[in-house]
This record gives sequence, C-alpha cells and structure tokens, in this order.
Amino acid sequence: MLASEMAAPGVVALAGPVPRSELVMSAVDLLLRAAELDRTGLTRVLATRGPGSFTGVRVALATAEGLAAALGVPATGVPSLLAQAARCEGERCLAVQPARRGQVYTQPFRRLAGLWEPEGGPQVVATAELSGVDTPVVAPAGLALPPGTPIAATRVSTVEALLALAEQLPGGGLDTLAPLYLEPPPAVPPTRTVKPWPPSPQAT
Repeated sequence: MLASEMAAPGVVALAGPVPRSELVMSAVDLLLRAAELDRTGLTRVLATRGPGSFTGVRVALATAEGLAAALGVPATGVPSLLAQAARCEGERCLAVQPARRGQVYTQPFRRLAGLWEPEGGPQVVATAELSGVDTPVVAPAGLALPPGTPIAATRVSTVEALLALAEQLPGGGLDTLAPLYLEPPPAVPPTRTVKPWPPSPQAT
C-alpha cells in the first residue's frame, strides 16, 4: 500500500494463478494512475509484515523496501494483526488473520489512550475454536468464520487502518520491515549428504 497526502485510499486485489510477485508492481502502477498521482507525491510506503503467508510476507516487505529506496521515502512494516485490530470500533478485540490447514493467527488487543496494545502474543489456533471465544473477533473480509463467532463492529477498511496507524508509528526503517512468522516455511530444501570421493587407486 502506498501512502500519500493527496490521494484517497485505493485498493487493487490480486487474484488468479499468476504469482503475486509478478503482479505487485503492476498493481502499484495501476494505483498511481487511478489516483492521477505522480510517484514524487508519495510520502511513505507501508506493508504488513505478518503473520501471514510465508511467500506473501516476503514479497510485500521486499517490494516495500525496494520502493522506499528508489523513491527516497521511509518504509514501515506493520504487524498484520495490529492492522486488523485498528479497524475495530470497540475497546477490545481478537484480531484474526488466515493461516494454513484450517487454522488462523490470533492476538488479543485492547485500546489504551487511543492506541491499540496487545494483551498477549500471537498464536496459531484452529478456526473452529473461534466460536467459543468471549472477545469480539475482527477478521479480513472473505475469511469464513465458524457459526457462533462473536463479530466485532468495524469502522474502517484495512487500508484505512494502515493509514491511521502510520500517524502513530515511528518513521520507519529496516528494523520495522523484519518479517513476523509463527510457522516454518511450507517447504524446506532437502539436505544432502555429500559422500567423499573414494581414494585414488595406487599406481602399480
């Protein structure tokens, strides 16, 4: 997501079989064109840093860092669960992000002096467990939640929440772009044991 003082929030959703890494810069160009905004009008680059898809998080943060370096503007990474919590109208919520294999990432938050503060660390839980929680849940649009899940009232989209958080967070830096993973990568390169070369036969 690109932040600018001159443009209203805009969203491009990437879908289909083409890898997101091949589409993300085209989406950035489309956003700039739709907003009739020149790249020199950008003041900041924001990206969520996880937890989330291993590949998606890496692509987002690498793109944010590259754009910031090229444009000479600060880049800031925001925890994806904090971005969800910032959408909430109430004073407490359970922020949720989709994970793999019927699971979700969750983290409880509470609003203190107008700022959202975590009440515990992020966890990975089965999606079915959300139906038994006491705290209202705030989740991305399209995430299927089990019946009986208490839903938090929200007032803004994720994009607008990120823009609001940008006013509260530090000015950015490589330390904020560190990925936040709760699970190992979905595939790990196999390790190979290299057998030593057999000794050369002695000359007779």
